Amino acid sequence: MDSFEANEEVKVKKIKFGPEIFYGDKPDAVPYVQLSPLDDEIVASYTGPDSGLAFAEGYTENNYYANYMAGVKDWNLREQQAYGICISLYEQHPISGKISGEPIADCYALCARRNNTILMVADGVNWGEKSRLAARCALYGSMKYLNYKIFERKNKPENTQDVVRLLRKALDEAHRAIMAKEGGLTTLCLCMVCPVDNSDQHAVCCVNVGDSFGFIYSNNRGIREVTVGSHDVGSERDIRDAGGALGPVDGVNPELHNLTCSVTFCHQGDIVFLTTDGISDNFDPVVTKIALPQRPNDSNFNTREKYNSNGCLIIKPELNPKERHVYALKEMERVVHEYELVTEEACSSQSFCSALLQHVLTITDQKRKI
Repeated sequence: MDSFEANEEVKVKKIKFGPEIFYGDKPDAVPYVQLSPLDDEIVASYTGPDSGLAFAEGYTENNYYANYMAGVKDWNLREQQAYGICISLYEQHPISGKISGEPIADCYALCARRNNTILMVADGVNWGEKSRLAARCALYGSMKYLNYKIFERKNKPENTQDVVRLLRKALDEAHRAIMAKEGGLTTLCLCMVCPVDNSDQHAVCCVNVGDSFGFIYSNNRGIREVTVGSHDVGSERDIRDAGGALGPVDGVNPELHNLTCSVTFCHQGDIVFLTTDGISDNFDPVVTKIALPQRPNDSNFNTREKYNSNGCLIIKPELNPKERHVYALKEMERVVHEYELVTEEACSSQSFCSALLQHVLTITDQKRKI
């Protein structure tokens, strides 16, 4: 509220946006919404696991924090409201202690400023050193490009389409970084949260390829997926197919089949979060064996009969792909609400990540045991 005349207050009606998600395969497909000026001061910057994106510069452990890298001086600047975590969900050998699937090919990075944040997550396709290298090079290349273009060169975006264009170009830089280091293949989800002009809300802008997704948790609206346009929630998904990847898919070029540019809007107090499929798939009721996939043929029955070892009838519902997607989001909400009921306080970003991860660790505990 501004006062332009003495003894007279002029109220400016602020713009309000709904929960709609806008998406397409190009930046021009998203709405053009004016943004407020972006602040330069960093309040949190964090990457992982271990050296995170610094691995692309040859750092393997926690000896890189004091070095200026990808536009940030300190990559261990932690904050409860800007947080990331990554652990392996593969089984651990009871004697050797070695975890299958090592090294971890997932990677995350975030850089939060006073009124804007860059978040990114990558998941190296398959296992091995090249997959890990691809994921970390992707984050290094894209983070370096965004920080340089926006905050060093002062080429700050003025609207949502500008942001998405920068994210799209950052994705190209991620691919170049992978190729320069001869890395393998990886998914990538890039996200930037920016203040909307003349509004209390923020724009959430994403560009993703593959099956690493972005979400928003709101106390009023629950959880919704920002990157929903990158995969058809109405069709059966092959969890072995990421849908797209950066890196030398054909020897030189990436596979951008499901590349999607997305924009939606969030309120103060909402939590924007990104996950790899290792987290999101474990909220799918079919993956967790709570339900069965819907049979392709038409049937008057909605269940399949099975019996346990005691001869008791077990009935599991059949869910179609869209129902499974809705259930997964509701299950995430349930886990968060349960945590808040127990702790009697609203989730911070850190406790939110911990709650979701602890749930996934619990439900995958048996299959991780040899």
